[in-house]
Amino acid sequence: MTDSPQDRTAKWLVGDRLACVLHLGDGALAYELVEQGHEVVVAGDDVTASRHEDIQYVRTAGERLPFLSDAFDVVIAPEAREAPTALAEYARVLRRDGLLSTITQRYDHSIPWMRKLREITGDRDAPPTPVDTFTASGLFHEPETHEFGTWEKLDLPGLMRFAEATKHPSVGEAALSQVRDLFMEYGAQTGFLRLRHETTCVRARVDKSSLTVEAEPPDTMLVEFR
Repeated sequence: MTDSPQDRTAKWLVGDRLACVLHLGDGALAYELVEQGHEVVVAGDDVTASRHEDIQYVRTAGERLPFLSDAFDVVIAPEAREAPTALAEYARVLRRDGLLSTITQRYDHSIPWMRKLREITGDRDAPPTPVDTFTASGLFHEPETHEFGTWEKLDLPGLMRFAEATKHPSVGEAALSQVRDLFMEYGAQTGFLRLRHETTCVRARVDKSSLTVEAEPPDTMLVEFR
């Protein structure tokens, strides 16, 4: 059976071995990783409940991470923060030769229905993370990048979830009613719309030689959901 693009992306981000992974934010990639056999901790201020029995959930606030140093093989930061404190924290909790990985997705706005969707919902997409973000800190080696494009089929519920997740924060919920009309206009005959992703993955190995290691995790809010 051929791996899906999501399978291949997850494997590339963590390397070629089973790993203890810290996933920042409660996102779909964390669930893909645990299905592949990795030990996964999900942490972030968006963690509100336990959604998978094999994942440990930790609610945190701020850039400081409530974990011991050298705790993880991989840190995945889907929206990598460039602030020095955040990068130092990623390096601190990584084991020697551990990976910091990030992933950004862009969507093909040349597709007619996609252009119309953005007229309705706006766009919250951020520009891709520059590949020199990690090395500029002095805490990571030269990064590797992996880019690919893939197509995804969206039925009506999938389109509604996509519109909700990617709409501009200034756009209210009322605008989503127009998304249903858009689906009927472009997807009624086939039952789905085709969405093209342009995905950029970046990973870099930590360089702990210049890092001052703390013996204990910093003070921060920590709530575990069991």
